[in-house]
Amino acid sequence: MSQPNNVIPLTRKVDQKKDPESKPDLFQGLVGEAPSCPAWLSSEAKKHYRDLVKQLFKAGLIARIDQGALCILATAYAGMKEAEQKIQEDGQFQETPNGYQQLTPWAIQWDRYSKQYEKLCVKFGITVAGRQRVKIENPNQGAFDL
Repeated sequence: MSQPNNVIPLTRKVDQKKDPESKPDLFQGLVGEAPSCPAWLSSEAKKHYRDLVKQLFKAGLIARIDQGALCILATAYAGMKEAEQKIQEDGQFQETPNGYQQLTPWAIQWDRYSKQYEKLCVKFGITVAGRQRVKIENPNQGAFDL
């Protein structure tokens, strides 16, 4: 069975005819594959998505089924970056008509995106705490190249 062009197999190809006992390496029961980057992501999200996939693929911590969560992660990163750029241009606070200081909408967006991003980073093992939770069952898995 051939694989779609947009999926990169993480493990060595297994030739069942030559070695019927040979099986691909698995991570958490799934064959490691790098999911393709969806065309609908913003350009900034695409850049981050591809970088994440490259690192997670190299470490053996990704499967095609992770595409949706990676999209959320990359979109949160792109939103956080855009909000940070606006905060740097306009500041973090604005004055209300009554003279009170409040966070700008961009500061609120940055906070929301950063919390979402951090939460998913832990799940993917991208933070120090997240990496401590990843169980390595395959000694052939790679390592992060940060």
